[in-house]
Amino acid sequence: MSTRSPRSSRTSEARRWGRAPRSRAAADASPATSRSPARGHRSRRRPRTTSCTRTRCITWSSPRMPASTAARLLDGARVPALDRSLDADAAIERIAASGLRGRGGAGFALADKLRAVRANAAGGETYVVANAYDADPDSPLARALLEQSAELVVRGIELAMLITGAAHAFLYLHPAATGARSAAESALADRDDIEITLGPGGFMGGEESALLNVLESKRAMARQRPPYPALQGYLMRPTLVSSAETLAWLPLVLEGAKAETKLVSVTGIVASPGVYEVPLGTTIGDVLERAGGVRSSLKAIHVGGPTGGILAAARRSAKLDYEDLRAAGTHLGSGQVRALGTDVCMVREAGRLFAYLAKESCAICVPCRVGTKRVQGILEGVSSSLGRDADLPWLTELGDHMERFSLCGFGITAPSILRTTMREFPDDYRAHISERRCPTGTCTTLRARRYETMVQP
Repeated sequence: MSTRSPRSSRTSEARRWGRAPRSRAAADASPATSRSPARGHRSRRRPRTTSCTRTRCITWSSPRMPASTAARLLDGARVPALDRSLDADAAIERIAASGLRGRGGAGFALADKLRAVRANAAGGETYVVANAYDADPDSPLARALLEQSAELVVRGIELAMLITGAAHAFLYLHPAATGARSAAESALADRDDIEITLGPGGFMGGEESALLNVLESKRAMARQRPPYPALQGYLMRPTLVSSAETLAWLPLVLEGAKAETKLVSVTGIVASPGVYEVPLGTTIGDVLERAGGVRSSLKAIHVGGPTGGILAAARRSAKLDYEDLRAAGTHLGSGQVRALGTDVCMVREAGRLFAYLAKESCAICVPCRVGTKRVQGILEGVSSSLGRDADLPWLTELGDHMERFSLCGFGITAPSILRTTMREFPDDYRAHISERRCPTGTCTTLRARRYETMVQP
């Protein structure tokens, strides 16, 4: 049974069981002794030491990567002083001129979000949420960033609060990120307006609107949008929700630096898996080489995490940026770049990913709840030598339906798995459907009967 943190704790654990912060006016009218702990009340005690394994981080100034004088987030990033006399409008113009885009996957311009929050505030309360949740367990980017540069993230949150006029902010973490939590608590030892909040665990806990529900003591389920958080976010007030990595760039950009790097997690059959900081525009193949290269024959590269597309090895020349990846049929997503060997059957891999997504779906919308389960069943049938030629157009139709009607990016981007594997690896599907064999010899029977709960064309 889960319990709330003691009143003296700096961290609000699993706020869905707690009470949401009261309005600023209500808090000012109450005695200090009766202030709710959910308003960010913290103990002045030193944070306890947590024993954990630090995330392997290799920055772009490592021996494998060329040295550069450009700004970076990891490995000794300088934390600029906080200028409380900052002119918000001028700051937004500088951010817009820098071209700083969100590092959380969608790539929205940060300046546009800041403008929207300010425009919708109308003199009322606003909030800032730094999303450091790391929903993808194989891509602990925010965890690595906080463990090495927590002060930089905090400075970014402070600047976002100054620009938006927010009096309260949240640093939203995964409950398993013990090292990042300890580092954040140390960096926030003298602050009571920035509250560390732990999410529920699971993939959906990091989705933009689902995390707002968690902060309001609700289930981690997606919200209908519009209205977007910049208009109606936390407690139905304008809220800036941005990734910790994006906010870490904010103080550097305001000092004239260019946000030219991106944190990525390189996994799979590479010699040195870990979190790397690489220049945006680096080719996928170069990223793999900087991780020590692949240890065996490369068949595919999975980019973007659980909802990202899987590209053939021949596409290693694609650049790691928003436009190139979109043109290739995937996205930056969680920032994971996973190298897959020739022993991986793409039909089984797609089925495995959809099985995970079906389990992690918040289930609030039918296209995602039913679509992920239905696609999983069809793919498992194909890999079990039960497939038909009609399955391929049926999968395409299901993917199109999910993309058009799902409430959040979870269901909207998941079809990229189908589109890329069917486009890049048609021989894997053909071998299973036409020849009743696995092209890699690795698939085992998962189903004895076809999945036929819906009418199929």
